[in-house]
Formats: sequence, structure tokens, C-alpha cells
Amino acid sequence: MTGFAGALVQSSMTSIYVSGTNISPTRWNFGSSGIVGASFSREVLTYGTLWAFETEAGVAQRFGRLDETEVWSALYFRWKSFPWSDRLRTSVAVSTGLNWASDVPRYELEKSRGGRSQVLHYLSPEVTFGSIDHPNFDLVFRFHHRSGGKLAVFDNASGGVQYGTVGLRYRW
Repeated sequence: MTGFAGALVQSSMTSIYVSGTNISPTRWNFGSSGIVGASFSREVLTYGTLWAFETEAGVAQRFGRLDETEVWSALYFRWKSFPWSDRLRTSVAVSTGLNWASDVPRYELEKSRGGRSQVLHYLSPEVTFGSIDHPNFDLVFRFHHRSGGKLAVFDNASGGVQYGTVGLRYRW
């Protein structure tokens, strides 16, 4: 189970991860909305200590300028083997899935140039860190992102909403 909270990121995902213009979170453009949420995940396929596929279901509530509820389901690929893993457990993961929002805010409509869909693609890269002494707990940094993508396959909705989040995961 993961609990998290974060702030709206108005910088585009492309500028953060692809073009390299805003790589550092200190250079992201933050908006006046926040999010709190929880998710439940489970490893469904692993290859030793190297990697795993996980399924996840989650729910979150936006607040501030945006106030919709989100529900999602996703499949994650997680890489778990790093040279320092015997001192600091570290993983990097990325997901693909579907995200449903209780409404389509004006913010998404403006980014989509009129396209409108409550269901959008869910993409959520994350990095986790955990102490060797406490193997059930991880600190999670996640980029919580929903959009129609560049192809706008969800009712011509290309834009979306995204949050930079920090959370705590407990595994049992």
C-alpha cells in the first residue's frame, strides 16, 4: 500500500523527460492544486532480484484549483537491481494503465484544445528508496500523470493533469 501527496506540475512531461529543458524538479512550473491518494499494488511476475511486473489500483482526491476524484488501474515494470542495492534498496518503475476522473476540469480542456474524456491514459514513472534494515518500507517519488497522449486517442483529448508526488509504501 502506498500513500502519497503532491502538487500540480504545469511543465509538460515532454519538457521534463524528453527534451531535457526542465529535468530538475526545482525548475518545474507548479500550479495551485494538490493531490492526496492511496494505491494498492502486487508483484505478479518477478525475475529474481532484477525486475518485476506489478499491478496497481488507486484512488486520489485533487484539491485547490482542481477538485476531481481519480481512480486508476495500471501495470508497472520495476527495475530493482543497482550496484548500491546492498546498502540502499532502490527501484525505478514506469506504468501504463487507465485513469478515470470524476469530471473533466477546464484545465484539461484548455490543454486538449477542446477534446474531452473522463478516461485517459495513466503513465506514472517513479523512483523508490528503502533502508536495508526496514525492508517493508519505501520512500516513493512518483510523477502521477494522466493524458490522452500525443495521438489523442481518448475522444481527441491530448492534454491532462499531472502531479509531482512523494509518498510512503508499505509491503507485506
